Amino acid sequence: MKGVILAAGEGIRIQRVTYGGFPKELLPIGNVPTIRFPIETLRLAGIKDIFVVIAPQTKHGIIDGLQSGRKLGVNICYVVQEKNREGLTGLGQAILSTKPWLGNSEDFVVACGDSILCDLSARNPLDCLKPVPKLHKLKRTIATMVVYPTNSDPRRFGVVKFQRLHYDSGVLHGDVESLIEKPSLKLAKSLRMNGFNYIVAGYYIFRPEIFSYIEETKPGVRGEVQITDAIALALESGKKVCAIVHGRNSGNNVLPCDYWDVGIPDDYKEANKRLSESNLERLIGLKE
Repeated sequence: MKGVILAAGEGIRIQRVTYGGFPKELLPIGNVPTIRFPIETLRLAGIKDIFVVIAPQTKHGIIDGLQSGRKLGVNICYVVQEKNREGLTGLGQAILSTKPWLGNSEDFVVACGDSILCDLSARNPLDCLKPVPKLHKLKRTIATMVVYPTNSDPRRFGVVKFQRLHYDSGVLHGDVESLIEKPSLKLAKSLRMNGFNYIVAGYYIFRPEIFSYIEETKPGVRGEVQITDAIALALESGKKVCAIVHGRNSGNNVLPCDYWDVGIPDDYKEANKRLSESNLERLIGLKE
């Protein structure tokens, strides 16, 4: 199975930190660039061959930093996402740009280059993706994603509604009933379960047929093709979608692990503080 890391976004929300001068995926957490965390998460899940999707204007910094990936224990190739004739953007369009290289024969993993999954109570805090391929294969879904339980304002995220939740072998998961991108607070309240909204955390596994749903997805107001809208189309057509909760089960309670969207200034500050205090050498330098 191959991996895709998305690193072509403009980073508009974080420009007061980057000043638009470099990609948000290179924002330092301590002395480690953000994109190193999803790379390590994929590596620990056994994903060694990775396509990194980059924008023409930011390609040199990311390529200079990551190079071939050999020193990081992975093999990296780069896909430059140029704007098409219609000027479409968004995660869906970025994933679609990898179609000529991924083909139609193999499932693949996608991670956002500015999203960090972490469980600081675990022996290896970044080893958070390993259950996802197993569940994806078992469930035979078109998409299996990681979601994060939150009590914060969910309106800037895709929000999942579960049919029900199951706890098996230490993994909290469920079939997805619906998926709404950027819901209103009223709608988000109706999607809650066990006291939480479950927001899409930027890590997915897809079957290749997802490409056809991305191509059918109508762009939003700013020409963004959202991958959550493509997944919602697949759900509407009767395809099965599953999600794993990035948290632990404690009796009848869900205990969230750690997740940060570094493209959001407050998340970036918190990730920097928490991870810098947690021995970055242990997080990034730990090998299996």
